[in-house]
Amino acid sequence: MMGAWSRALTCLTLLLATPALTTDITDLPFIKTCVTEHNQHRANVQPAASNMRYMTWDEGLAVTARAWARKCLFIHNTHLKEEGRVHPVFSSVGENLWAGTHFSVQGAIKSWADEVKDYSYSTMTCKQVCGHYTQVVWANTYKVGCAVQYCPNGVEQTPFYPRQAFIFVCNYGTAGNVFNQKPYRTGPECRDCTGELCENRLCRNTDRDALRNYNWTPDWDPALSECGSLCKAVLITRPVSLLVIFISVYCIQRRYPDLFAYT
Repeated sequence: MMGAWSRALTCLTLLLATPALTTDITDLPFIKTCVTEHNQHRANVQPAASNMRYMTWDEGLAVTARAWARKCLFIHNTHLKEEGRVHPVFSSVGENLWAGTHFSVQGAIKSWADEVKDYSYSTMTCKQVCGHYTQVVWANTYKVGCAVQYCPNGVEQTPFYPRQAFIFVCNYGTAGNVFNQKPYRTGPECRDCTGELCENRLCRNTDRDALRNYNWTPDWDPALSECGSLCKAVLITRPVSLLVIFISVYCIQRRYPDLFAYT
């Protein structure tokens, strides 16, 4: 009997350990991966950069990314040029989008960085699409906030719509891709970052790199602005918990049909 219960508990544990389809923007491993992947590509640009800033996470940018990703729509945020509507501080915000049926942070950011193959630094020309790459390695950009959304009914404006898919959005402050400007200056690492710490070929500044909290949500996303932290936690936790309970009961009863539970 103990062996049977052990197997049942193992089944339940596996169900509970299954990762959520959508990772929250406060999830520390998710944040770390987003930041690390960006900085890795920034540190390894060719030709080498002399003014590439280290990039850190920004809560406000992540909130905007989450709000837009929830639309499951593969077009750029229509409010990016409207000051104060995508961030409480940055007047200029950039954005990269990715969508696909299988998602990883590393894979999505790599797909942007891989556009370098079509970009010529010397002539500032692009054979196909390069804007995602140049935003990732834009030297003056120093904050990033990302969000991923699972879309069971598909991501509109994609070739695989209406198949279930993911959309991944990253917002950047300040925005890159300024007309007629190169993404960074070339030369010895950190040469043009006077008075700043040089770490892994990136320029670090304590004040600039500090994490900041904003009591802010974009006014074009009423679902977020009307729902506080507790409300959002309940909305997320309750359906997930119910799903886990139903699947757990089904799994246990399939394995042990003579077992009954009363509440």
